[in-house]
Amino acid sequence: MLVALAGCSGIQRPTLAPPAPPKDVDLGWVERYAAGQFTFRVGRIVVGPKGWQATVAVTNNSASPYRIGPQSFGLVALDTKSQAEVKRLTENLTRTPPALQPVRVTPSPPPLLAPGATYRGTIQGTEVLRSGTVLRVLFGPFTRPEARDVTQGAEVLWVTDHAVRI
Repeated sequence: MLVALAGCSGIQRPTLAPPAPPKDVDLGWVERYAAGQFTFRVGRIVVGPKGWQATVAVTNNSASPYRIGPQSFGLVALDTKSQAEVKRLTENLTRTPPALQPVRVTPSPPPLLAPGATYRGTIQGTEVLRSGTVLRVLFGPFTRPEARDVTQGAEVLWVTDHAVRI
């Protein structure tokens, strides 16, 4: 028996959105965590044909030092048209969400962010971002020095409430 299926010549793959056009977006985001114990800032996000960068800052207003490092920052890229879905995907975090990790963080963060100290830097990645992508910035996890294992003792994990569509 011979069966012919019309129109089934191949698997149809999803079409990727085109690369985002070059953009330099001045943001000025300021957000506070845990009654002001941490303040997170995102100054700008720059998107280009060879990757992305963001200027970030974190201030430790708590009474304890916290471990930070280059892996403590990232870009959360969401492919959605719905603001409700953006919120659902990034609220009530119990673990670090998938994020684009920077290949360069300048200057290097200090191993410990002391009480009252602020780290300011630029994070850069090489991923080509797609037009229409919603971006949020990841801070953390930051841990207290007495935590035995940084994956077990994550004390601070923040994805910005603000988002920008590129």
